[in-house]
Amino acid sequence: MIGDPLLSAEERAYRDQASQAISALIPPDLPERMDRNEILYPKEHLKEMAKRRYLGVPVPAALNGGGRDILSDALVNEQAGYWGSAALACCRSFTSHGGVILWKYGSPYLHDHYLRPTLAGEKFVCQALTEPGAGSDAAAIQTTAERRGKTYVLNGQKRFIDGAQSVDYIIVAAKVRRGGHDAIAMFCVDTDRPGYHIKEVQTDWMGFRGLGSAWIAFENLEIPAANLIGEESQGWKILMEELAIERVVATRAQLGQALRALQIAANYAEHRKAFGKRLRDHQWIAFTVAGLATRLDAAYLLNTRAARLLDQGLGKAARLEVAMAKLEGVEAAWEVIDQSLQILGGIGYTKKYPIERILRDVRASRLTAGSTEMMRLIIERETFERLRDPAFRGEFVGDELRGSPLQGPGA
Repeated sequence: MIGDPLLSAEERAYRDQASQAISALIPPDLPERMDRNEILYPKEHLKEMAKRRYLGVPVPAALNGGGRDILSDALVNEQAGYWGSAALACCRSFTSHGGVILWKYGSPYLHDHYLRPTLAGEKFVCQALTEPGAGSDAAAIQTTAERRGKTYVLNGQKRFIDGAQSVDYIIVAAKVRRGGHDAIAMFCVDTDRPGYHIKEVQTDWMGFRGLGSAWIAFENLEIPAANLIGEESQGWKILMEELAIERVVATRAQLGQALRALQIAANYAEHRKAFGKRLRDHQWIAFTVAGLATRLDAAYLLNTRAARLLDQGLGKAARLEVAMAKLEGVEAAWEVIDQSLQILGGIGYTKKYPIERILRDVRASRLTAGSTEMMRLIIERETFERLRDPAFRGEFVGDELRGSPLQGPGA
């Protein structure tokens, strides 16, 4: 079964329940309406999800969360992607990975003023990290937060901020002093404060539309010091923890979209005929579907493994597994969707089927929350570190007549 047969019976039941609930609350035309930017942030649908505790799934129920774990959050996001779109799943996942860090590092004030109403569907949130001069190099951000008595004053710009036109507050990464990642702190910034400006509306993207995205600026924007999340010294740690969750949970939505595309392609191949027989009876088509199913299933298993490791609290120790899950997840999703469109042929390139939109949406996932290049960089570093054998005699490499790197001198 594609979609991880290793889930427990309880986990499968939760996933199936989420599938039924989300499919019922999402109108069939919602993905296309978001794609046309007729909706700039699906607030009404997020409110419905909040009623079912599908926002902030890993956050305790006492704070309006789901009281479950990160894997459960990924399962919900998979259904948001399958039945809705990558953009809808993105909006939902903001509340979870943002909610987790507010729960773990936020003060009682932040819990009451931001977290509880967000998970109840009364406030809406996004995050702001990327800047004109800092994307993958997150430590190079230039936005500053200067402490002035009982306030912080923010200055700087962020771009590609999903939801920036529509949300009530933003979780912002900013530097509290000169330096690299050690100077970063995290803040809750209300969008109705003086000094918050939308410099450019960004709705004309290739895909991933309907988010109310924008290029924004903070110009002497003042917030209470109480809006600091955790301590100033914890910013980078908080950011990395949030990104790890996002990489797993958001990628699960791409897998849900890929599964939808593959199902369409497989069923199309069962009924479309060419050269006197069904497409599925042509070996190339049949073997293509077999290969896509195998790769997609492997991506699901990597994703589940990474989620379980995060649920065990491994965090930094699971950097390799999280990066593998993110890399293979989005790359597998891209191949599956692209080849599914190919199976449909010309009709797949039209809006008669949703695959062309899914393809455009999922392309963004190879850039967001850590590009595929960054994931490969993490993987190669962690892999070489884990494979390092202290008993390997490197001095004999290239000089094997004198000795063996594996067995020592004279071997």
